[in-house]
Amino acid sequence: MAKVKINKKIIEIPVGVRFGELHHEIEKAGVEFGCTDGQCGVCVCTVKKGLEYLAEPSETEEETLWRIGEYDESRRLTCQLVIEKEPADIIELETD
Repeated sequence: MAKVKINKKIIEIPVGVRFGELHHEIEKAGVEFGCTDGQCGVCVCTVKKGLEYLAEPSETEEETLWRIGEYDESRRLTCQLVIEKEPADIIELETD
């Protein structure tokens, strides 16, 4: 389990699990979700710390981010995030 700080709330998320699968828990941290499959762009966030522990964006996520005008690599869709390797420290995200 990895500790992820989302909008100042700490949530434990298993390595290898897509955040969208845990949307009911993550919504408690103030993240709004629409589709949870990377199509709508509602859950866009900024990865403040720990980007190197996350899997690369999928083609669908990249297309959605481009479509909504998010070009910075730290901007990601919360629903599509997957922790790829156990972080040495906490991962931090902020939503708009």
